[in-house]
Amino acid sequence: MAGSAAMIVHVDVDAFFASVEQVRNPRLRGKPVLVGRGVVASASYEAKARGVRTAMTFRRALELCPGAIVVPGQYEHYAECAERIRQQLETFTPAVEPAALDDFYLDFNGTERLYPDFPATLRRLQQEIFEATGLGVSVGAATSKLVASVVSRLKRPRGFGIVPAGSEEEFLAPLAVEKLHGIGHAHAATLAERGIRTIGELRRVPRAALEAAFGEVVGGQIWERARGRDARAVHAPAEAKSISRETTIEGGTIDLELLAALVEYLAERIGATLRAHGRQARTLALKLRYTDASFAARSTKLAPATSDEKALLAEALEIFRALYTRRVALRWVGVSVENLEAERRQNELFDATANRRWYLTRGVDAVRGRFGWNAVFYGKGLELREHYATKATGLVLSTPCLSR
Repeated sequence: MAGSAAMIVHVDVDAFFASVEQVRNPRLRGKPVLVGRGVVASASYEAKARGVRTAMTFRRALELCPGAIVVPGQYEHYAECAERIRQQLETFTPAVEPAALDDFYLDFNGTERLYPDFPATLRRLQQEIFEATGLGVSVGAATSKLVASVVSRLKRPRGFGIVPAGSEEEFLAPLAVEKLHGIGHAHAATLAERGIRTIGELRRVPRAALEAAFGEVVGGQIWERARGRDARAVHAPAEAKSISRETTIEGGTIDLELLAALVEYLAERIGATLRAHGRQARTLALKLRYTDASFAARSTKLAPATSDEKALLAEALEIFRALYTRRVALRWVGVSVENLEAERRQNELFDATANRRWYLTRGVDAVRGRFGWNAVFYGKGLELREHYATKATGLVLSTPCLSR
């Protein structure tokens, strides 16, 4: 077991993409909302009540729910909300593992003295996330990730449940086999052909029979999970080894001023992210994709290592001028840094200009932290604001897909 008490918690954001759209646009609240392009990536509970499901084609979804409002979706909004939720969760425990944008595992083992009333703590967690983001979350607690995730998803939206240690098998027994992580529709159909529809019935099947039907690895996993066994620990993400920012340019462009402004903005975002994490980079890379699908990329060493967007931008623009040699429109631009290390100030101590930049960048960070990203911006930012909408945390850029 991952823990001896029910201290492993799963937090699942209810109908994530659709709920974010309803929070952003109050006129969508209480209405059926579909998010996606071609297929349903997320459906509000109003749409789900009419039978709409994730991965369903829009044609079928609109047949079931003709009045649904379709929203293409914008990854940046969802990533921003996910990050706010993660930060909120980390105020309860540092052991937070994002499993997906809308999906988190937490380990509360060792916090018993800090949280003597554990159920009340989880209720408070649920309420604080709602107050901070406007989003409902479902919460489940158990001795393992497997059982905690089953609990959280049973009574959405805003579901809540705790499975005490030792009661895992009893809790799982009446549930459909599809509730178990790792059992998809194909496996469930195979089991149904053999008269096995609940986890309790599945538990009576010998391990050897499951391994013969599904293979040694998968069959063994199914046998273990039917008993609520899951040894996976909660792992907070490892420190990032690289940072990247990118955007898709709808329709493509050959406008050099616009492209330079985008490179500047992406470098600016990377610099701010590096400083927020106390890091500096030794390598910068620029990647371009043309409208004819051809691709170009180049990287350069940064000497000295830096988190200053002015230095990052100078290198990025130099690469851009060397790379962009074709008279073909660009549809995608990406800037990234890697070979990260802890930030050091030694380089600035004996360089007056670098020292002024050090204080300037952190002053800008402080102003933006208090008044929003758009409170301060560089010169080319004016041009970008003619092309892109703004939000409190910056510009609303296009990204390749909702899950990127």
